[in-house]
Amino acid sequence: MQCCTCAADRDLVQAAIPEAIFIPAEDREALQEAAAQADALVVGPGLGTGLESEIMLAEALGQGSQPVLLDADALNLAAQGSISLSQIGSMRPVLITPHYGEMTRLAPELVSADSRLDLARAFASECSISVLLKGAPSIVTSPAQPILFDTQGSSDLAVAGMGDMLSGVCGALMAQGLEPTVAGAVGLYLSGRAARICERGAGLMPSDVSERIPDVLKEKTDLRSNLPFPFVVFDAEADQ
Repeated sequence: MQCCTCAADRDLVQAAIPEAIFIPAEDREALQEAAAQADALVVGPGLGTGLESEIMLAEALGQGSQPVLLDADALNLAAQGSISLSQIGSMRPVLITPHYGEMTRLAPELVSADSRLDLARAFASECSISVLLKGAPSIVTSPAQPILFDTQGSSDLAVAGMGDMLSGVCGALMAQGLEPTVAGAVGLYLSGRAARICERGAGLMPSDVSERIPDVLKEKTDLRSNLPFPFVVFDAEADQ
């Protein structure tokens, strides 16, 4: 894993994630090289929305055609018009992971949609991307696949940093070859199930959840599926 952020954050990142290869964002050549060589990109958490952030985002997305997950400030920049999700979606697989507020800023013209489901589905179709709309329940949709609802989620997951953790899980799954919609759904399942295993209630931290994901991956059932993770059963599927 490689982590690209401001050079001033090097000590914080390397203390928290010593195995990560640190890329200083100010080194444009290193940023471009890392983005070009990556199996998948997760862009947005901690990015910021200033001019330098716009430049970093453009340079990261200008390299290669590997799948990309956009979250947090990457979505804020998209809402400001700094990037076109439709254009990016025409060049590479894209998964966005907004909460409802971010979704409405991205598509204010669609807010009159009858439901969160209609909003997510319309935006996914408009931009030819996959959308993981976080909420109760979370929804995963794309133009070409069934709509998936997640009911593993818990209110304990609605704390600062959980969205960033979910983005990392989904990005890791995309790097292993899962298409964005499946990665989003499996990421939701793994995170929700890991949170339940923790049983920490309101004191749950993102690191608690990520540390228990290997335990979820080891779980076995007699369920059958043609998905890469055969123990996963999505909670609901809707065609309308």
